[in-house]
Amino acid sequence: MVIVATLAAIASNFFEIGDQLNRGEGTAAIGDLILTSAFCALFGLFAEMVRAGRQWGRVLLTIFTGLGLLFTGLGLLGVGRPFVGPLQGSLAALSFITSVVGLVLLYAPSANRWLSRVRDGNRMISPRLRKVILTIHVMVGVGWLGLVTGMSAMMASAVLTGSAEHQAAMYRTLGLLDDLFLGMTSMFTLISGILVSTGTKWGLMRRRWVVTKFFTTMGLMLFGFSVIHPLIIRANELVESGAPVRGGELDTVGWAMTASSVLALLTLVFMTTLSTYKPWGPTRWGRPSRTAAR
Repeated sequence: MVIVATLAAIASNFFEIGDQLNRGEGTAAIGDLILTSAFCALFGLFAEMVRAGRQWGRVLLTIFTGLGLLFTGLGLLGVGRPFVGPLQGSLAALSFITSVVGLVLLYAPSANRWLSRVRDGNRMISPRLRKVILTIHVMVGVGWLGLVTGMSAMMASAVLTGSAEHQAAMYRTLGLLDDLFLGMTSMFTLISGILVSTGTKWGLMRRRWVVTKFFTTMGLMLFGFSVIHPLIIRANELVESGAPVRGGELDTVGWAMTASSVLALLTLVFMTTLSTYKPWGPTRWGRPSRTAAR
């Protein structure tokens, strides 16, 4: 079922990519194509880890499918980009339903029994692989922080300027950065962070700072998709329609976008601080059991 859901989601994405190419939005199409390719590669990796008996593979597949459910559900509710015709909407609905069924089957008693038989006792990734993934995680995390910092400065510049030409240039550049990089940096930060945590001693739910950072990252991704992304699209639509720089909807959208971006930037700074100080100690799942303590 998860495979069916993934294929339906990929087909739905290609509908959107084709529509972007028809509208001359090549950069948006490239960004979505890269994300779709990464989606396929990561899904294949996680599915293979499950087949090999790695519990962290099932955890990652669950999180990955859950993210797909979240964003597909938002699309079905009309948040973000509209569907390209009823066929794409039908594919999205099929992906949503089969994802739910697939997640249920992934934790069915028969699946648990099978995994207990084939489970690999070594749940850790190798030190060499850990360093590679950690390097990627730091690189894309820094890239995400730098990208949001730059976009925040551009939004402030656009909303404070009195020049229509300068404002239009800022919003078009923001649209380009949003289409090409914002989704990729946030997604790869999340995935690489999950890989580092689930494949090492830290675990995903063993330390409070890791749990906090995980849910904060997911929340920030959702915030970017459902709030910042639509605001950037709307700002560019208003610019194309010749809306006035001051005193109208474009002014309101610009201030809302700037405030949202600053909030996202502060959240990223908070997440970076968590990674540095690692506060608050273990969760109840990270504490040694009484039996082990004896």
